[in-house]
Amino acid sequence: MEVLSPEQVKQLITSGEPIELSAFGASKVLDENLVKILDALTEKYGISDLSAILFTIVKDLILNGFKANFKRIFFQENQLDIHSPADYELGVRMYKSLILSGRGNTFEPLAKERNLYVHLKIEHNENQIKFDVRNNNTLVRGEMQKIRNSLLHAQNYNDIMEYYIERGDNSEGEGIGIALCVILLKGEGLPTDQFRIYHEDGETIAQLSIPLKKG
Repeated sequence: MEVLSPEQVKQLITSGEPIELSAFGASKVLDENLVKILDALTEKYGISDLSAILFTIVKDLILNGFKANFKRIFFQENQLDIHSPADYELGVRMYKSLILSGRGNTFEPLAKERNLYVHLKIEHNENQIKFDVRNNNTLVRGEMQKIRNSLLHAQNYNDIMEYYIERGDNSEGEGIGIALCVILLKGEGLPTDQFRIYHEDGETIAQLSIPLKKG
């Protein structure tokens, strides 16, 4: 991925076509391009104050996709069955230790080799901005249930620290990130019912729509 120039960003926005980015792992270039696109997009629609919050949310969804792909690779490399409860519990503990040791990005070359991507598509018009973040892996049942629980319970909180203190022990990192997204949306008075995560055709998809017109 190359750094987008101001001219390229302007062309992407003014064309009115969907803006699409794909990557196999986190990078400074990806962050820079996302910031430029969101700054230009929110300026176009007069919501520049939402640029930083949208970056936080979209980046978290992208990182969740990378982590899900890397976790699948880790299980495959260690010959663990992700659908076996015993293997899953062991594998998650091993994987978390690897992440804490700072070696999480060692899986990016393998993700590229196996075409395990994360794809971002942004569609926009005068009515809404729609974000679609997907990775070509599906979550196991327990993982999806944790995410749904996070989406549900986060509706009852206005502060991420309060959520973490009360529910952090019962949630993996992905759950905290999802809760943060919901709480940030609530803080800006944006509808949280337009934020959903689901499976379709072998992909895990996170979608968020930001309405641009009141009512």
